[in-house]
Amino acid sequence: MDPLLITSLLVFAAVSSAAYAIATRVAAERNPLQARLRHLRAAYAGETHVRFGERPPLLLKLIAMLGGFLPASEGRDAMRTGLVRAGFRRNDSVLVFLGCKIVGAVTLPMLVISAATMAGRPIGNIVMMSMIAAGVGFYLPTIVIAILQRRRHDLILTALPDSLDLMVVCVEAGLGMAAALQRVAVEMRLASPDLSEELALVNREMQTGISRTDALRNLAQRTGVEDIYSLVAMLIQTDRLGTSVAQALRAHAESMRTRRRQRAEQLARKASVKLAFPLVFLVFPALLVILLGPSAIQLMKALSEKH
Repeated sequence: MDPLLITSLLVFAAVSSAAYAIATRVAAERNPLQARLRHLRAAYAGETHVRFGERPPLLLKLIAMLGGFLPASEGRDAMRTGLVRAGFRRNDSVLVFLGCKIVGAVTLPMLVISAATMAGRPIGNIVMMSMIAAGVGFYLPTIVIAILQRRRHDLILTALPDSLDLMVVCVEAGLGMAAALQRVAVEMRLASPDLSEELALVNREMQTGISRTDALRNLAQRTGVEDIYSLVAMLIQTDRLGTSVAQALRAHAESMRTRRRQRAEQLARKASVKLAFPLVFLVFPALLVILLGPSAIQLMKALSEKH
């Protein structure tokens, strides 16, 4: 089969898919009922922050339209949760994510086919490499989102004890919970922008009429940090029982700092195990060559002289 024909078919399939997605999206946007439902869904989710800006670029719009062609209605809530935990809260973030998967699954095989055709590879190798490239391009956005999610999780977890100390100071100074959250969000803006953004969003939710319990639960759901889950449970229990918030926050900050020190000690213990692989397979062979190389050369010269 001619590689030019394969490339033409892939381009035709990509253009047809994009045209179908754009036509479907335009038809859905013209429906007033679906537009109203999207507006209510966005308002219910509390998506007040836009990572890419209030007016998304045209390229992201096209990718979002293309992502509407990929059926993922059952797992869309899980995708949205993962994207929110990675820091993307825009309404069409799921569609942009799916569109990036489609673009990667189509673009990488085309690049591989073009490079393999110019290199003169056999047709069987070209088909196999294009299939592998399609799988890599499809799952590459998932890997990137997982990396961003893990990085954001670690940043929030590292800055949480310091923010709790600031919150204790604010509460003991006489500020309420909402004012303390707002003040801590302002003070932590440089040290931890992600945690500052989350605390500010909690304050906005409470100002819009959402109860403190629901706003704190939304905070734990958005971040996915276990320490924030325990903090939210402690604040909800304190609010129900009417106990001192400052004392509870101080005790929780101490326990959280202890857990952070324990995690650091655990990572330090794992360092020796992680260093075993590079030491054995990278450092030790080079050291062996340096130490035994001259002796081996002299031994070979002595044996050759005897013969």
